[in-house]
This record gives sequence, structure tokens and C-alpha cells, in this order.
Amino acid sequence: MVNTFQAFFFGIFLLSRNVLCDEKELGIELGQMTDFSRFMSAQSARMNIPTSPTRKRRNFPEQNPHVCLAFLSCCKRTDLLNHTIAAAIRHMEEDEPKHLRYEIAWVDNGSGADFTDEILESYQIEQALPLQENTGLAYGMNLLIQNLCTAPYILLLEEDWLYLDDIVAEQTKNRKAAITTAIALTEMNHTGYDNRQVMGVFLRPETYPSFMQFPFLDIWQEARVDLLNLPSNNQDGDCTAEPMLQDINFQITCADSSTSGKYIWGSYTNGAGLYRRSSLLEIGRMYGEPGDAFHDRYVEGNYAYRAGLKYCHAAIQLGACQDLSSFSCTAAFYHIGGGRGTRPMKATNSKCASELWNFVGTPMFHRYRKMMGPDADMCSKEEMQELKELKAKEQDSAQYREEVEETNKAAFEEQKAKRDEMVQQARVLRETDKSAIRQHVSSMSKFTDEQILQEADKIERLARSPHPLGGYWDSHGRALK
Repeated sequence: MVNTFQAFFFGIFLLSRNVLCDEKELGIELGQMTDFSRFMSAQSARMNIPTSPTRKRRNFPEQNPHVCLAFLSCCKRTDLLNHTIAAAIRHMEEDEPKHLRYEIAWVDNGSGADFTDEILESYQIEQALPLQENTGLAYGMNLLIQNLCTAPYILLLEEDWLYLDDIVAEQTKNRKAAITTAIALTEMNHTGYDNRQVMGVFLRPETYPSFMQFPFLDIWQEARVDLLNLPSNNQDGDCTAEPMLQDINFQITCADSSTSGKYIWGSYTNGAGLYRRSSLLEIGRMYGEPGDAFHDRYVEGNYAYRAGLKYCHAAIQLGACQDLSSFSCTAAFYHIGGGRGTRPMKATNSKCASELWNFVGTPMFHRYRKMMGPDADMCSKEEMQELKELKAKEQDSAQYREEVEETNKAAFEEQKAKRDEMVQQARVLRETDKSAIRQHVSSMSKFTDEQILQEADKIERLARSPHPLGGYWDSHGRALK
């Protein structure tokens, strides 16, 4: 927990600001002592060793990890985190090659002990840091990337990116070894069309084909990766091990950093993105920490643009297809937070909304501001002051969460009713004469008795799982009805 000493220094850094020269005229300020504040917060992180973990890890604590599984939860969404972290540990222990070593880091943004205690009682975590208040997306992410994770690679899973297990996706060898394969591919140091380096692999469905074109969305390529080609993996002294070669197809995506493509995405995304941590450290911290006069809705977008100035990332074919938007093709994780968003995807109708925020801290800011002309005045002095205040940011997000909860209430009720119906359907399949099922259910007309029972089990497993049901939410968690 955040102790008194930490809280004291957390308050001190709010008193000191470092203003970017080019942004000063508009009142944009970035806190000078955010690094120190996070350093002090990180001192309160602790190794979490539960008496009876839900799933015991083979090696804990991991001393020399290849990858850090990084979780950021907030807003009392630890029920989602519980599913996500359990599935991630199961995947690492059962699916990925045994030589892949991992650590876990977790920051919770102010959910409270009533919600975080269950996580602390259930999982072995190298760095656990439940904060007393919601410090925002940027502060939480920066803590994970810059202060808590030690591995050379980091997989950002937030609290609601669930592994695609056999209930919903074919367990191909590439999907089962998705994290190891992603690291091995990144270690090959591929570059995009303009020699920007690939810094990682996104392991989620993406909508890039809907707005990106060649060469930013490159052609599919073939590679033979060595799954033993992991950083520092020769620490055990086995330098003569035979390579673990695997043929893969991959596609490089690079953000159009000129802004002529209208979109800033293509090189970075928060959820289910695996990255070389040194690349993220080189990009720098996310803006929008407490004390920054920075718009909360543009935190990820600004960071994505800054990442795109230097780097690209890639996708790997994990299934039988190459459609980036389909989770069955290139994803190992997908979003389960449907209907429970913590902040709007867009800043429309919010105070001080302006695309200019995406370019703060980059050479493009000055040019884009001149291009915008009079529209470049984003905020009044009073509104800029509000952006500095953590309380104001959280009130804005809290209001949005309340609106979302009310708007999506009907969808949640319908989904629950559907799950109950599926459990009932499974019971009927088990108890009904199988000949009658084959006669009256055309899709099962050629099923054996065993296959009918397997279908019943599959239906009930999905009904009782955290996997979203189709027809209720889009890929971003927005209600379809």
C-alpha cells in the first residue's frame, strides 16, 4: 500500500513543473518530478507470496526473466483481472516452451482492499503495487514499464486481455508458443519499409487494414525463427543446444508519422502488445501523470505517435488465416471488458479536445499548431489547471463509467440470460436420447453419441467462462445493440 512517506513525495512533485518550450504558450506543462514520484511509489511494491495460490508457478520468484507480464487494473475491475491473470499463468505454465522465463508485475489504481485482496491471496507476483487512489493510465503504465518490470521484454495485458484458449480458438503450435515466437522474431531485428526497427509484436485483433495501406501495412513475409533465440538464454551454460526452429508468417506495420494518413496508430497499442522494454524506455514516459497539464483522453494516442517516429511493430500468423481483425488468425489474447470501459475511446465533447495533444513533445507539434491556426487554442488557463488535477481527471472518467453501466445494463442482462440458456441446452443434450437428437438437429445428424456429449461440454464451458458471447460487443467493448 502507499505509505505516508510515499504520499509525502507524491505531493511534493506536484509543486514543480517542467514546461516544454514549444508548448509553453498554450499552457501545456509536464511535471518535472514524475520520475522521482514513481521511484518512491515503487518502493511500496512487494513480492506477493500467497499461502495457497490458485495456480502455483514452476519457478517463483523468477530471477532472470525474459518477459514481464504487466497488469494494470482500476475502477474495481479486479473480477476481470482475476480471469486474465489466471489464464495468462496457465498459458505460460502449460503452453509456452519451458525455457521461457517470466515475471509478473501488477499495479492497481485505487480499487481498494475489498477488491485487491482476492488477487493478493491468489497469485504469486514478483511486484505487486495496489495504490490508494486512481493515479491514471499514464502513471500506472509508466510504473510498470519504467519501475517494476525488470525483463528485457514486456507484455502489456492491462486487466482485461484474456488468452484465447481451446474454448474459443484452435490451439495451433504458433498460438501456444505465441509469446516465445514474438520475442524470437523481435530479436531478429527486422525493419519496416523506411528502416524503422520492429520493437515488438501485437498479439491481439487489430483494425489496421481498415485504415492502413502499403507500405505502412507491409506485405506478409516468411521467417524461420529460433525459439531459443531469447535474450540471456544461455545463462544456464548450455551453448550447444540444438536450435528450436519454427517457420512463421509475419507482417510489419508502421505508423504514418507524417500525419497525412490521418491516423497515428500502427506502431504501438497498450492492450496485448509485446515490446522490447529498452525501446519503450527510449521513447520515454507516457504524458498525463498527476501534475501534467495534459488531456487524459490522448495519453495512449500521444505515446503511439511518439513510438511511430522511431519504431514499427509486427503481427504473426497464429491460425489458418491472415486477417488482422479476426482473433482466430493473428491473436493470442482478446478483450473481455466489453461494456465496462473506464474512459471514452474518443475525446469528442470533452473539454479541451484537440488532435494537437497527440503531438505534444514532438517536432510535429509546432508544425501542426501552425497548420491549425486559430483552432490551436485548446484550453483556457482555468481548464489547463483542471487538467493538472488528478481529482478532475478521475471525476471525468467516473462519470463516463456510470453512463456506460446504465447504457449497457440491458446488454449484460441479455448476455446472462443467454448463458443460462446455453447451460440448459447442454443439459438437454446430455439427457436426451441421442438418436432423437440426430433426427431433429440437422447440424448433429452425423454426430456420434460421444461427439454430442463433447458438444454439450463445449457449450457449457463457454457459458460458464469469462469469454464474451458473440453478438453483444464489438472489438472495442461497445454494445452492438
